[in-house]
Amino acid sequence: MTMHAPLTQSQRDNLNIGIFLAGRPHGAPLDQIMQAAVGYDPSGPYPYNSFERYEYRFRNAQKIGRERYRGRVAGYFTFNAMPFGGTYYYKVTWYTWRNPQTNNCQIVPMVSLDLGRMRRLRDQDLATRRATTRSIRAAHNIEEERDAIARQDYVALQNIQARMVEDESLGEILSGWHGLPYADIEEIIPQLPGYLQAGTMFNFQRAAGNIRRINQRLRQEQANLASQLSNWVILQTGLPNNAPQLALQDAVARVTASGGP
Repeated sequence: MTMHAPLTQSQRDNLNIGIFLAGRPHGAPLDQIMQAAVGYDPSGPYPYNSFERYEYRFRNAQKIGRERYRGRVAGYFTFNAMPFGGTYYYKVTWYTWRNPQTNNCQIVPMVSLDLGRMRRLRDQDLATRRATTRSIRAAHNIEEERDAIARQDYVALQNIQARMVEDESLGEILSGWHGLPYADIEEIIPQLPGYLQAGTMFNFQRAAGNIRRINQRLRQEQANLASQLSNWVILQTGLPNNAPQLALQDAVARVTASGGP
């Protein structure tokens, strides 16, 4: 049996929460998780009845799981929330498992049902963060443009303007100045006033059309690459079909070796 280092409180909480949720593919609410997996007892004496204390432990366990997932450190669950009615349910999504055949830490998807609502929630969060970041980049690029013009540094100005296409800030500026919702630059240009004037097409309009066609081809090639690469990775990594079960056994062994919950 593999010997593991002693667990910290956050590690033990992370494993106990993950093991609990692994048996509930539909998920569970926070209060239930804290009672069953972390030790919260609302009718018990202090400190066991302190909701804040045990929620803090839960958040730490969730945070360390996310950090170890990004770092590919073995022995941690990732769990996230999804809306359900008037509350949130948490579901386990990943376990970082050291494959004994390869000795590599691999991310193993755990069995959870109906992750669609969770995905939509996270997509909305991501879209909000991207929009905020894009608006800050646009304002900063305008500031740097002004500074470069004031210095008469036209090489720096060209570099800034080239960057503005890559970081999406040019699309933010053009759409905002014309009162249009943000879109990619090649989608904005046809919406601008005077896009075609007396049949004249400017070079940037041709470039926008080329970008659109190139992006369509790029998405097709990316889809082909993803399909081929996914099959190749499965063969190369040796991830077994029963990896979720093996991952759960590993998590239970780690908790047991540490002396229980």
